Amino acid sequence: MKNTFKLLAKGGVIGIANIIPGVSGGTMAVVMGIYEPLIEAIGNFFTNSERRKSYFIFLLKVLSGAGIAIIVLSWVMDYLLIHYESYTYLFFIGLIAGSIPSIYRTHPEMKINLISLVTFLAGVALILGMFFSFPENLQAKNPVEVNINPSSAFMLFISGIFSGGSMIMPGVSGSFILVLLGQYHIVIRAVKHFNLVPLFFLGIGIAIGIWGFAKMIDYFLKRFPKETMYFILGLLFASLIPIFPGLPSGFIPVLLSIFVVLAGGWISYRLGMREREDEVRR
Repeated sequence: MKNTFKLLAKGGVIGIANIIPGVSGGTMAVVMGIYEPLIEAIGNFFTNSERRKSYFIFLLKVLSGAGIAIIVLSWVMDYLLIHYESYTYLFFIGLIAGSIPSIYRTHPEMKINLISLVTFLAGVALILGMFFSFPENLQAKNPVEVNINPSSAFMLFISGIFSGGSMIMPGVSGSFILVLLGQYHIVIRAVKHFNLVPLFFLGIGIAIGIWGFAKMIDYFLKRFPKETMYFILGLLFASLIPIFPGLPSGFIPVLLSIFVVLAGGWISYRLGMREREDEVRR
């Protein structure tokens, strides 16, 4: 029972991290010492029949804790996005901007060249291409209800692939990817109201992302780390355009908006620097 409670609690921490943009569930798994067994269980579940039962019990406990935390916290995030939409997205912009220095420092040699510039522009083009192709699905907004049509289902599927791959990578937040792609509040509202249709398309994407896209990212990070980091930086810079909600009118609201952006940036920057310090100590 004690071990079960610990795994549920650790899963809860991972769930909380995955629903807060800029906080990595993978990083939390590393900090709590369950990242390697988690990756082993996910990666070998279908190939290691002898340990499949133990993998299943372990994953059930961790994922149950994560699921409970996500459901509870989705109500909080939905409230903030309904009543303080502009300030919440401005806070997200701060989180995104504040993460850029730590991502830039991920690789020791980040001197820009033609190839890294091309990969950076490819990341920018990906976000802006989706923004102009599906502007109604990629802009920051407060949805009253989730209407599923072919384009919105496709966006949820694609978002699931990217966020699924990022969820198991230390340093990258799954919900952070959902914010980049403009699907964060749609998913939060679907979780809160147990709307299974959008979660179905998202879930298929997440499953594919975990088993396929994550391996692809791992391949490129090991063989082309600098170019991969520049691609991610391109995603980050371009994402600031579709999620920018605009500034409110009035002197005090503008000052508050600036404070919210700076607060989000400071929190994300400090988290990134602390993660780097932990890596150096390890």
